[in-house]
Amino acid sequence: MGTIDYKEIGERIIEAVGVENIESMTHCATRLRLEVRDRDAIDDSQVELIDQVKGVFFNAGQYQIILGTGIVNKVYEQITAQYQFTERNKDDISRQSASGLQVAIRNIADIFVPIIPILGATGLFLGLKGVVLNEQVLGLFNATAADIPQWFTAILTVLTDTAFGFLTAFICWSAFKKIGGLPIIGFLIGLMLVSPALPNAYAVANGTAEPILAFGIIPLVGYQGSILTALITGILGAMLEKKLRKVMPNSMDLIFTPFVVILLSVFLALFILGPIVHGFESQAIKAIEWFLHLPFGIGGLIIGFLYPIAVMTGMHHMFIAIETSLIASTGFNPLITVCAMYGFSNAAVCLAIALRSKSQAFKTAGISATATQILGVSEPALFGVVMRTGMRAIGVMVVSSALGGMVLSLLGIQANSYGLAVLLSPLMYIYSPYQLSVYIIVGLGTFILAFILTQLFVLKKATTSTKTISQADKKTVSTYQVLPPVEGEIVPLEEVNDPVFSNKLIGEGFGIYPESNLIKAPISGEIVMVAPTKHAFGIRDESGFELLVHMGIETVELNGSPFELKINVGDKVEQGVEIGTMDRKDIINQHKDPTVIVIATSAQQPITTIEYSIPLLTFS
Repeated sequence: MGTIDYKEIGERIIEAVGVENIESMTHCATRLRLEVRDRDAIDDSQVELIDQVKGVFFNAGQYQIILGTGIVNKVYEQITAQYQFTERNKDDISRQSASGLQVAIRNIADIFVPIIPILGATGLFLGLKGVVLNEQVLGLFNATAADIPQWFTAILTVLTDTAFGFLTAFICWSAFKKIGGLPIIGFLIGLMLVSPALPNAYAVANGTAEPILAFGIIPLVGYQGSILTALITGILGAMLEKKLRKVMPNSMDLIFTPFVVILLSVFLALFILGPIVHGFESQAIKAIEWFLHLPFGIGGLIIGFLYPIAVMTGMHHMFIAIETSLIASTGFNPLITVCAMYGFSNAAVCLAIALRSKSQAFKTAGISATATQILGVSEPALFGVVMRTGMRAIGVMVVSSALGGMVLSLLGIQANSYGLAVLLSPLMYIYSPYQLSVYIIVGLGTFILAFILTQLFVLKKATTSTKTISQADKKTVSTYQVLPPVEGEIVPLEEVNDPVFSNKLIGEGFGIYPESNLIKAPISGEIVMVAPTKHAFGIRDESGFELLVHMGIETVELNGSPFELKINVGDKVEQGVEIGTMDRKDIINQHKDPTVIVIATSAQQPITTIEYSIPLLTFS
């Protein structure tokens, strides 16, 4: 084979993709990763004709060109020597890897996330209020509502009404903080939207108050419960403040910037945004409620089916704003009720898979992920167990969630807050014995259904541990003994959640779902590559047999944070010695798959057979 011209490869790649089409560029151990403006403008067939290109695909917002270890970094160096493409940091990559819609939804969700604790607590206060004032509960003490002291009911009102009464202030504050404005200005603007000088929105809605007409045509009211008005006002106000601070003289900035921002924001909200947006928001809430209450629980079935998929794709953040609007407008949240069945089904599928695992360490990790899901954090169970098991496991989880949502919708169950999942979620229904009991029964039923379906349709008996493919040359067979670089459960390469590896575009190999953080040398040899982000390394023995060890999937985006390697290019290591660590928990918490992949990237004869034997694996 002749000398590889890395410069020419780089030039041909840039020509095929288009220099003006590339926004940024980075690389991992095997792939050149390009963020492009127009994916459709690229002719994949032309890219694949370039020397050393083994394949292309588009994933997570990136156009990824597969070059292989030792080649990708040299092509990258040649390209960056000629072109000034940016290489984004970890946070930029995580944002840019999503679509524009995903980024917008995530940004809006970030505004609502700080508000969740106070609304969740308020929901619990409302539930306790419902219990305390329940006629049956009072009857146990031979009392009636008239016997409750006025001071006690006043305290209950303070605890239950304050958060929703000033919700616009919290939203404007959070929007200013997120966009980069001064949060206290946002808080004041939000308070002005619910000023006592304006007719209360709820009083106007029920006919006990009339709006004030400005110029005889524009109705001025308070915007209690108007989530969308507060959100848009806060975002626009913060953007205005940032622009003004760039042009306002320093001597005037302290006073006049807040003056202009507050004046224009409040005017915009009361005279333009409010009258238009509030009407739209009211109709949208009615439409959502109508959908959730469709006959035969169809609405709950559809949402229960879509919500797990939204979690997998990161689109579930949009539900937060909708739930906030529902609670503020109606006092109830039927949306979280049907979405909550995802947590029950995800926990059940994860537990069923874990209990059937032959690996004690994996079983322990799976049970731990189940417990974490029961306490409200779904990522370890979803990304670490369920999605890794395959489409059948995902299908059982999604179908169980949909059926649970359908039953709850059919029976009219609805929470009075949000922010609580699985084990704690029944607290959102204590305001009504019927709501509480039905929710618990359906939740447990969903869990049991998902568990049984997993046993029947997902888990299969163990298959042979040897995979044989016809060899290119049966006369000469070389055998290589490889030590798995990390303790864990062996995964056939075809089941790895990455098309480059599972389709064997780089080479033959296997995966390991790690049960330890300790990384060892799989063979004795020389370190020939260490990724700058520490998520991958290459090692070659004296015969030329070379392995790529890739720790996690898409972990290049983590910028090295979960990894510590003690090796450098050129180091000689012995098989089995410790060469580094990977933080499995950190990888999972950042929504990445921790599977360690071992690929035979070169040998004297093509690698065609792998025997999965522990502690050593045999490559032939």
